Amino acid sequence: MKIERHIQYCAHHSINIMTIKDSILIIISAVALILSFISLIITLVQKNRETKRTIRKNLSDTLESITKITIESTKLLASKDTDINSEPIILLRRNYNTHRRILIAHADYLIDRYDSIVTEIDCNILAGAYSTVGDISKAEYYWQKSIDKSISSPIKVMNLRGFGIFLFNNEKQDLARKKFYEALSIDLADNDENKKLKIDTYLMLCDVEIELGTKENYEKSLIEAMKILSTIKSSQKRNEMHAIISQKLPERPHWSKPLT
Repeated sequence: MKIERHIQYCAHHSINIMTIKDSILIIISAVALILSFISLIITLVQKNRETKRTIRKNLSDTLESITKITIESTKLLASKDTDINSEPIILLRRNYNTHRRILIAHADYLIDRYDSIVTEIDCNILAGAYSTVGDISKAEYYWQKSIDKSISSPIKVMNLRGFGIFLFNNEKQDLARKKFYEALSIDLADNDENKKLKIDTYLMLCDVEIELGTKENYEKSLIEAMKILSTIKSSQKRNEMHAIISQKLPERPHWSKPLT
């Protein structure tokens, strides 16, 4: 009887030891699995960051190349020593446009697929590029995208008025004015720099109104600019902006008197 009990005790004890060993093995396996999972997550996060960094650089380089082409094209058209209608120059301009279109397509592809790393200035540059090649709908899309991605109120003002000028140039005066007025209605911090920004926006509206709009809206914008001018505290900044405003109405000499 004692022997049977001893055998039963040993068997039970052996089972307990095996159970403990199995539990330890399970715990070790679970810990190893968790560590492997964590390691995988860290690797994927690092890889994702590196991928985004690479794409961001690729996009920046592409947009920089677009900007360089724009600068070179502008220099070519502005050169007094260049016959822009000559066959070699026409061919060069066509090559510029072909290169620009290739870069635009690549930038568009990257922006469409990696929106989270895209900035407002990226969209601004691409909007201008699409406008240059005559794709108005795409240009409008990227102008609006630049507005939506604006990182501050002053930047949003700049993008809205840029869109407004684009719309004026494409015979959409009513919508263009709406964008300008939206820019001017944005609540900015009350300081001289922001007042200069608003004056500058009114003057940009003046320029497109006198060329593509109406004299009435032109003068209305100029008067609004003068109202803001009177609130600038710095006499230096006030006189600086006054000199710019004065050039807009040369037929009104009483507006050209220096401010004190």
